Amino acid sequence: MHHRLNFGRPCRRHPLALAALLFVAGAAQAEQPAQTVAQAPAQGLPAVTVTATMTEQDARTAPASVTVITAEELAEKNATDLLDAVRGAPGITLTGRQVGGRKTLALRGLEGKHTLTLIDGRRISASDDVIGHSDYQYGWLPISAMERVEIIRGPMSALYGSEALGGVINIITKRPRDRWGGSIGISGATGLSSDAASEGGTSIYAGGPLGERARLSVNAEYAHRNATPDVDDRRYSEIEGRKPRNLGLEAEFDLTARQRLQAGISDGKEIRLYDDVSPAGRAYANRYDLDRRQTHVGWTGDFGDTRAQLRAYRSEMSVTNTRSNGVAATRPQDMRDDVVDGHVTLRRGGHQIALGGEWRNEELVNAGLKGGRDDVTHKALFVQDEFSLTASLMATLGLRADHHGLFGSELSPRAYLVWEASPSLVVKGGYGHAFKAPTLKQISPNYVGAEGPHSFLGNGNIKPETSNSFEIGADWQVSPSWSLRATAFHTEVRQLITYRLLQQVGIRRVYQYDNVDAARIQGLEAGFTWAITPQLSLSTDATVLHTRDKSTGKRLNDRPTTSVASHLAWRSAGWDARLGLQYTGKQDSYGNRLPAYTLWNASLGRAWKLNATQSLNLRAGLENLGNVRLAEKSPNFGYAELGRRVFVSARLDF
Repeated sequence: MHHRLNFGRPCRRHPLALAALLFVAGAAQAEQPAQTVAQAPAQGLPAVTVTATMTEQDARTAPASVTVITAEELAEKNATDLLDAVRGAPGITLTGRQVGGRKTLALRGLEGKHTLTLIDGRRISASDDVIGHSDYQYGWLPISAMERVEIIRGPMSALYGSEALGGVINIITKRPRDRWGGSIGISGATGLSSDAASEGGTSIYAGGPLGERARLSVNAEYAHRNATPDVDDRRYSEIEGRKPRNLGLEAEFDLTARQRLQAGISDGKEIRLYDDVSPAGRAYANRYDLDRRQTHVGWTGDFGDTRAQLRAYRSEMSVTNTRSNGVAATRPQDMRDDVVDGHVTLRRGGHQIALGGEWRNEELVNAGLKGGRDDVTHKALFVQDEFSLTASLMATLGLRADHHGLFGSELSPRAYLVWEASPSLVVKGGYGHAFKAPTLKQISPNYVGAEGPHSFLGNGNIKPETSNSFEIGADWQVSPSWSLRATAFHTEVRQLITYRLLQQVGIRRVYQYDNVDAARIQGLEAGFTWAITPQLSLSTDATVLHTRDKSTGKRLNDRPTTSVASHLAWRSAGWDARLGLQYTGKQDSYGNRLPAYTLWNASLGRAWKLNATQSLNLRAGLENLGNVRLAEKSPNFGYAELGRRVFVSARLDF
């Protein structure tokens, strides 16, 4: 039985030990799989993914390891940006950026730069591999504009090209419907000590029809969070302050009953603020002004067994730094991607085929480049075929050919099998090749980055990073009350781009980007969901990583060997409560062993139905109940966590 939706067809205890005990307890009884693990409650529709194959699929039987996080779950987590939204999902760990408490995600042990982030399938201008110590790619959209977040773990270059070594995160936005509706939200939080930061924000989303054939939606957000001073030396900020402002507009127009035009713009401005001390010992205030914008226009056609899409879009990001007390600022940088892409999906006999292509021009403006700017053109064609081998065994084969204007061509094949052994048991696995193209800084032979105490030189002979990955997993609905899931994976990464020391003059070191590393990453993702009673459920997911730098034989830096996310949820008569933990195990960081730590969170919510179309949702909670401060555990952590704090939020849906 195939559940495919194509073309509209039918404490003080050790947290790891605690999670293990919960897992064993779950294996003795338990109810429905949670939507955060790509399954839906028994009374609802199955969670759907469009990212895995570019067509709608039941996420449980899609040919990939999928996690779907819904808008309701985002609200329950009190998420403020994309990083908050995906924290705790299987396979996701954190990596420090060494500045202002910043952190990025690592997916299955591969860094944030190896995870492709999309908005409705459109690339954004990722910053973390271009701008040093940055985490700017997580604030492109307000949470209020997100319908769901789809996480695809494992290489996806066969469909999406560069950057998808670790996987893909696709933000699916809310679309205007045939009746006007929306929501207005307000939230605030404050730390429970004099040094903790306070924050607040407001958001709005509204969408509906403009006449019989047109629809419009708008979203807006404004928020602020104060910087958190370092209690050991108040000249520094342990966590930087933020002031994001986002505004978005989407429009749809029906050309015919089967064809639609779409257009939109999202515009965001954000200020980052923190205090620092220069190498000369001079205290100063640091400010970064970020501007993000994506504009798009597209056409879609639905002709029964054939669907088509053609679109053009531009993603832009600019970063400007200013510093007080006479300290020199970093260079301004501007990134821009212009993209034209399209694809056709069609059913022919027992085959569902996807064909498509992409043209992309990437531009970087930076004073370290020759002439102050550089650009490169990417071209790609891809094909994918999904077909049945037997009544219960589905195969997916894909191949993408990419051509990079500077380093040349790359082929990315993928093969995947999904076996529905029974209505309750799904087994799936496969192989994928992926790559990441060098950035314009890395591949431009004339690039010289000479800010700070070190210099970095480009390398015209650099090669793309590549990976070959295998995985096999199973999802077992043991009974109506509980389920188990597990996936084992093995990834070999070659030609990792890093830098090597060329010379040292005084304190200044000169490095050159180069391919010098190879790595092996093996791991296991395992979890369960147990409906203890109709009102009470428990869900736990754990990731175990074994990593190795093949050139040194040591573990890769900043990859926790074990991470666990677990939450207990209760719902009854409009009330809901949530108690959760996130455990991050021991990890190595450049010769230092970082200790494990656990964050506990709790919240309580209440929903009132005001009338047939309006409802009010209130929520309050405590985050970091144990008031964990990473700097007290080890001074070598490259990021920080917010201290114990209380939050409240209210949302009116209409």
